[in-house]
Amino acid sequence: MDDKIKAVVCGVNFGSFYINAIENSSELSLCGILSKGSEKSRIISEKYKVPLYTDTENINDADVVIMAARSMITGGKSSNAVKKLLKKGIPVLQEQPVHHLEVKDLISACENTKYAVNNFYRYLPSVSEFLNYARKLLTERKLLRIRMSCSSQVLYPLMDVLYSVTGGADTFSANKASDGAMSVITGEINGIPYVLDYYNEYTENIDSSLALFFDMKIDTDGGNLILTDPVGDVIWQQHLSCLRDNDFDNNTYRNNIPMKRLYSGNAESYAELYNELWQKAMENSIIDFADSDASILKARILRQCEMCGTVTKAAGTPVKIETPYTDSYSL
Repeated sequence: MDDKIKAVVCGVNFGSFYINAIENSSELSLCGILSKGSEKSRIISEKYKVPLYTDTENINDADVVIMAARSMITGGKSSNAVKKLLKKGIPVLQEQPVHHLEVKDLISACENTKYAVNNFYRYLPSVSEFLNYARKLLTERKLLRIRMSCSSQVLYPLMDVLYSVTGGADTFSANKASDGAMSVITGEINGIPYVLDYYNEYTENIDSSLALFFDMKIDTDGGNLILTDPVGDVIWQQHLSCLRDNDFDNNTYRNNIPMKRLYSGNAESYAELYNELWQKAMENSIIDFADSDASILKARILRQCEMCGTVTKAAGTPVKIETPYTDSYSL
């Protein structure tokens, strides 16, 4: 179809997930690979019968470029290519993480197009359901506090979810309450207190120290809404609210449900996560980006990256772990 969104993908390691998502989409079309010219990129371009670009100057017919190569914060230089593409008027969706100062520089280069740091996790069914329930809950109950956990690699997606829950971040603070491989960060967002258990650690391979993705608990005066994982359950935890005197025998109290699963999202395997859930989420994130308003995107993306910078500054220098977590143990 001629009305498909034409996408070029830069980076063929993590970018392979995006390539598969685009190839399996009825609304997206892969129209090129941007690379330094590696053998792997050549093989992929031949497999999908698309051009292999080694220079941004040769890209002229793309609706969006997916930048899945490393940015400065992870030791890469992909943002140099992003800036050139933006100055040409080509929209760029960049895979996280990206330093907030780098984002500020890139946003200044996209006067005639749009740019965003991507959080495809928000398009996963569990996260989407969690946000839908949060919107409903917060129109009816008072938000008391927010409790969260994440590994450093997915801090940006968590900050995006937090930003969505609170409807923005007019004010945001972060202070380190305890040190170590897991830093405890406390602070406020829009006057609402939060606690973040932040796995502030790394190995030479950035993804091999991923202790967890992220979770969130929203505490209200009516109960607690819980997201156990980006592909986990969404749970409603009802408050224990009896008044003691004989209330343990009261049928109304006795019939209350302490924990209710609102959405069951557990993936059956990592194969399902990578090949189905991630790909569909990536597809939807690209489509949403193509339809989004550039000015609204700029303000939101920059603020979320600033939030990440505030947290990482409070957490301090990450701890290097010599032995990565094992991925072969099953309880």
